[in-house]
Amino acid sequence: MPFTILDPPLPSFAQFRYLRRYGGKLTMLRRMEIDLISKLDLSGEVLDFGGGETANYRRYLPQDLTLRSVNISEEFSPTDLVAVDDPIPFEDSRFDAVVTFNTLEHIYDDRGSLADITRVLKPGGALHIIVPWMYPVHGHPDDFNRHTPSWWAATLAGLGYEEVSLLPLVFGRRTSALLIKGRGDKLVRGLVETAAAALDILEARVRFGSAGAYSGRRGQTVWSSAPGWYIKAMKATDV
Repeated sequence: MPFTILDPPLPSFAQFRYLRRYGGKLTMLRRMEIDLISKLDLSGEVLDFGGGETANYRRYLPQDLTLRSVNISEEFSPTDLVAVDDPIPFEDSRFDAVVTFNTLEHIYDDRGSLADITRVLKPGGALHIIVPWMYPVHGHPDDFNRHTPSWWAATLAGLGYEEVSLLPLVFGRRTSALLIKGRGDKLVRGLVETAAAALDILEARVRFGSAGAYSGRRGQTVWSSAPGWYIKAMKATDV
């Protein structure tokens, strides 16, 4: 199975201003996630695993989708409420695509959930995953997993996926560090983040020049500590 780790784009002041339009209260990781979600190519019938109508990213998904959602919590107003460890209540090979954002880390048997997701995904369908990597423990109600790229490659290959790619969601090491140590109180939060972003941008210019992306071994020192991963996997047509 081809597995590709994509080089994340180098940060820039234009990118920082663009991402800030999603809101100053959000972390850099959350802004990058929302921007990515808003650009996904989705059509047909789509399953949102772990989401619902009140999920904070719902309005960034295409509004003309036939969208079903499953969740264990009524809080997110899913179309289908399920109990913990219950199977997805849909028939095999139903959905053209499945999205699951910031959910799998909260599931103890996440491989089992991935297997059930695979069951309801059509052959040739796309699975879109966002999960944290270097991110604080956060319960909803629990937090179990952080997986390396190698785990994702081996697990998705074993489940019958092909053409899998992983994009590290990272702006720079200093903005990533703010997720761990905090961005300061509300009065200085914007200033602290702007200063961290500026240093990330300047370091990227010095170390990578006009390369356009965090690449090579130097780039890996940055993206290996990314706050999150975006994984796209295509289910094999002969599964």
